[in-house]
Amino acid sequence: MRSQRISPDPVLSFLALTPRPAERSRAVIAGITVLVGVAGLLLLPSDALRPGGAVWILLFSATTVPVAVAWFTTTRPRHFETAYVVYADVGVLTVVTMYDSAFLSMPACAVLVLVSLFAAAFTDTLTLTLHVAFSCGLLVVLAAVSVEQGTEIWLVLSRTLALMSMFATPFVIRMYVSYLRRQVEASQRDPLTGLLTRRGLYNRVTSQSQSVQSRRTALGVFVEIADFADVEQRFGRGSGREVLEEIAERLTTEAPADAVAARLSTSQFLCVLLVGPDGSADRAMRDLATGLESTPLRSAPVTVLTGSVAETVDPHADVGTTLHHLMTRAEATMQRRHASRASASADLRDRIAALIASGGPSIVFQPVCTTDTGAVVGYEALSRFPDGYGSPQTWFTDASAVGLRVDLELSAIHAAITASSVLPSGAFVAVNTSADTILSSDLAADLIGRGDRGRRWIVEVTEHDRIDDYDGMGVAVEMLRSAGVLISVDDVGTGYSGLRQLVELRPGVVKLDASIVRGIDTDPMRRAAAVSIVTFSREIGAVCIFEGVETAEELATAREVGADLVQGYLLGRPAPASELLVRDTPHPTS
Repeated sequence: MRSQRISPDPVLSFLALTPRPAERSRAVIAGITVLVGVAGLLLLPSDALRPGGAVWILLFSATTVPVAVAWFTTTRPRHFETAYVVYADVGVLTVVTMYDSAFLSMPACAVLVLVSLFAAAFTDTLTLTLHVAFSCGLLVVLAAVSVEQGTEIWLVLSRTLALMSMFATPFVIRMYVSYLRRQVEASQRDPLTGLLTRRGLYNRVTSQSQSVQSRRTALGVFVEIADFADVEQRFGRGSGREVLEEIAERLTTEAPADAVAARLSTSQFLCVLLVGPDGSADRAMRDLATGLESTPLRSAPVTVLTGSVAETVDPHADVGTTLHHLMTRAEATMQRRHASRASASADLRDRIAALIASGGPSIVFQPVCTTDTGAVVGYEALSRFPDGYGSPQTWFTDASAVGLRVDLELSAIHAAITASSVLPSGAFVAVNTSADTILSSDLAADLIGRGDRGRRWIVEVTEHDRIDDYDGMGVAVEMLRSAGVLISVDDVGTGYSGLRQLVELRPGVVKLDASIVRGIDTDPMRRAAAVSIVTFSREIGAVCIFEGVETAEELATAREVGADLVQGYLLGRPAPASELLVRDTPHPTS
């Protein structure tokens, strides 16, 4: 199994899950409480106390023992920590009022600084603020009394300011702890989906399981996106990110409110819900799994596989082991669904084969115009497919997966030849094809034999297609060129092969990708890239076409840098041949 065991991180677990003191923290607080009581007892032999002051200090010191013991009880009353702050303030106030000299009593206020540190860690902001206000007010009163008793004012001010400045410490610590908590929370969240990571899942489930000291049941739904590595190739750039974000959104919104969802790896998720012995939420979790599998995603029609199981959680057992068993069993139940994927592949092949048998995709044409006058000189044939199964790129990628890529491309080319018959004979027509189709078919015979004999045809080879056999490709391209077909390298600036494809294929047309053209009027880097492609095209005697021109500014820049032809929504959107307003003008030369 691919599931990996989840391990705790003690430091992160403490910061993220332990707002109350741990057992060792209680011992430290109890020890400090007793030490303060002992410090009070050491004042008893002093001559600095008022008459009767020793009795009050003795009584206060005696109270520190039961208070210290109370820290070790498991049934402390609610708001015990706040009450402890009030107790400490009253005790310090009692001690400082027992001195003969207010100036001598001021150092005792240092104990209030310790109390403020405790309040910063274990109480709310209001309690801390009130305690610090009380402490500073007490210092001001003692300072005033000290001056009245004849102490030099500069000594009083120095001691007062020194003690007051110490009360900034708890606020600084509180801000830093808040920062650490935010860092811990961020470290336990997947930055893309916002779901918990493996460690975050461990800490959250640990917290939930310890809140109830009884056996509970963990319901788990394991989710995996099938063939996630191929998603972007099939459905376009950014589709993988959109799929992950949509899965995370559905786990967050469709799971029960108390469920915890985590992203385990690139394409694997786990949703866990702790329930009581009755397992009342079992149906809700199974409905979640069923919905994820049966409801198509908006982002891309990918296959989502799930597995649902239940695991008994012992509150005294290691949560990491429980989660590991849960994931392993859930992933195992998912394996049986892989058999259904073969059936889905068969359905995919049948759907594509049926489209090919019916004449292939429908064809639209996008005008290609001269840069200087805007005259239409040719068209690019583009395929359009039935709705509901993804973009044209998805169709061709799926066809490649079931061995029908060449057949589908040829059906699209044949449909384009037929549809272009109404276009002016002087306008060229460009068709898109992969290297596999060029190598395995006689495109020259199709284009020249089926199409208008007087028309100039352009075969566009996209840079997104990897070419492994450049020798064979060179022979096939030369046959097309000798038959009068121009070779175009499409989408220059993206894809696999870059300059090698331009050099090896020696194209008559070079098309600059829309991603480079977009914003060319404002981006010096894009402009520089365009200039280099235009210069290269001129050096090899090729026509340079800028794709994706959508604004007048982009068109003006294309004209400035020397583009021969332009194509884009500004000049004409793709449409069926019958709907185009065509101007019969000369075609480009090779």
